[in-house]
Amino acid sequence: MNILIIGLGSIGQRHLRNLKLIEPKAKFYALRKKNTKPLLNNSGKVIKGEIKKKYSLNYIRNLDEINIKKINIDCAFVCTPNALHISQVTWLVKNNINCFVEKPLSSSLRNIGKLERLLKKKDKLISMMGFQFRFNPIMHYLENIFKKKSHIGNILTFHVHHGEHIADQQPYENYADTYSARKDLGGGVILNRSHEWDYMLNLFTDYKFIKKSFFSSKLSNLNMSVENVFTGSFLLKKDHNKMLCTINLNYLERPKKWKINLIGEKGSIEICLNTNKICVFKDKKKIIKKFKFQRNDIFLKEVKFFISKIKSKKQISNDLNLLHGIKVLKFALELKKNFK
Repeated sequence: MNILIIGLGSIGQRHLRNLKLIEPKAKFYALRKKNTKPLLNNSGKVIKGEIKKKYSLNYIRNLDEINIKKINIDCAFVCTPNALHISQVTWLVKNNINCFVEKPLSSSLRNIGKLERLLKKKDKLISMMGFQFRFNPIMHYLENIFKKKSHIGNILTFHVHHGEHIADQQPYENYADTYSARKDLGGGVILNRSHEWDYMLNLFTDYKFIKKSFFSSKLSNLNMSVENVFTGSFLLKKDHNKMLCTINLNYLERPKKWKINLIGEKGSIEICLNTNKICVFKDKKKIIKKFKFQRNDIFLKEVKFFISKIKSKKQISNDLNLLHGIKVLKFALELKKNFK
């Protein structure tokens, strides 16, 4: 198997490490514009060594070199800044290369229509968005609550708080230089926290959005050209039942805090994504559920899933492929309209 990695930042290297475990006999190619990223381990810490030598990579200078040298690429992983995704993905799809794309799919709707038509035309191509939270067992727990009968009755409120200081994301480099902080590279908390929009749209497929209210801004003196806070409220309806969903995101908070709280007619649920612990409150009782897994386990499952589809030549469903990525992107970009 020949695998191409486009972009060797932290997420590109994570996928590369995991792919080496899954497909040790594969031949790896890499395309990178800048050789500035150091060699990292699973914890995101800098270690000694050179990426190319460590992983026996074959570097290419541009995508056209694949056709010029007649390299047969089985699949590609797009791990570049958000603003660069569409041109790279469009080239891959045109050339019938199965592709995995890190979220979000882009930072604007420019050329999205062209890509959407191309994807529908290339219906045998296998594509996948990098929403790794889908492979978290806590996500499966949430899916069971919404897609099966909930043990706390009809859900009345669904609240998400996800905060982390931007400087803590990639401590080995200046946060102001990262794509998360730069408008030209497609940064901002709304796009880069698009996991929230992905699992919202996935969990609430049977609900209708009947009202939305949202706001985003840049607070503090952080060196950023994009929003670092977002708050939104969404009123949803399913049959005769209404639910209020609120989302708070920020790039300011220390220590990191990621929680989901649900209130139902018969009880409530508190989920802590920092500790992977769930507390269910029902009938004056408290039940604690703990999930034991390492952060990289989720990424490993995600990549295994994608590679298994490549080998079996089976399509990935429309709730996780690039057509879903377009849906999530459109939703996220609507939320950026109120940036002030």
